[in-house]
Amino acid sequence: MDQTVPDHERFEREQIAQDRDRRRSDTVEIDEQRGREVVNSLLDEGVVEPIPEQEVLQHVPSGQCFNSDTALVYFHKGWVAGTEE
Repeated sequence: MDQTVPDHERFEREQIAQDRDRRRSDTVEIDEQRGREVVNSLLDEGVVEPIPEQEVLQHVPSGQCFNSDTALVYFHKGWVAGTEE
């Protein structure tokens, strides 16, 4: 710790960092089963649509297509985090 910075400034910086950490989306690894559950939820919400003729799922807000549930979930988490800031 930088001892030249007053205590109240250090405290404020720590609080800002904690707030920022709380707002970041969870980056815990997602297994296939959890990925399928999240994709099903996104399908129900209309955030994802299947494109059967191409055998892919399209992330509607961005237009990106995926053939992997896990890749789609990670992309969506990043997209949500990017649009919240």
